[in-house]
Amino acid sequence: MSSRHKSSKRTVLTKRQKFWERLWTGSIFIYTIVATIVVWKALSKYGVNPWIFAVIDAITSYTYGVTSARMVIAIIGKDMKLARSWALGAAISFITPQAYILIAAKNAPADVYRIVIGVISALFIFTAVSLVIDIRRKQKSV
Repeated sequence: MSSRHKSSKRTVLTKRQKFWERLWTGSIFIYTIVATIVVWKALSKYGVNPWIFAVIDAITSYTYGVTSARMVIAIIGKDMKLARSWALGAAISFITPQAYILIAAKNAPADVYRIVIGVISALFIFTAVSLVIDIRRKQKSV
């Protein structure tokens, strides 16, 4: 690959950053297991296949963990263009499993849709607040 095609914006992670990225991704994967159990118990009767949800959520939990961690690293490094690209990947990975629930659920009571939308909103707020706290903490340590 010629130097013209190499990206100077490539994310190079320190050992500490790799550790936190892996810990974050692992914790998201644990959430995936819990979410799959909830979908199986509460939503399978409305047409949501818990196995399809589990596969979608497992794949996107990994990509969400990596992209959101790299977004934080880019923000700390003050590379907002790179942070925006990681944020897009994180947003898509975040919403995909919940979108599957909304699409797959048939004849569910309105409360089911409200709860799913509420969970999406709560997780989004929690994630945003967690990222802000994490970014501020890491900026102080830099």
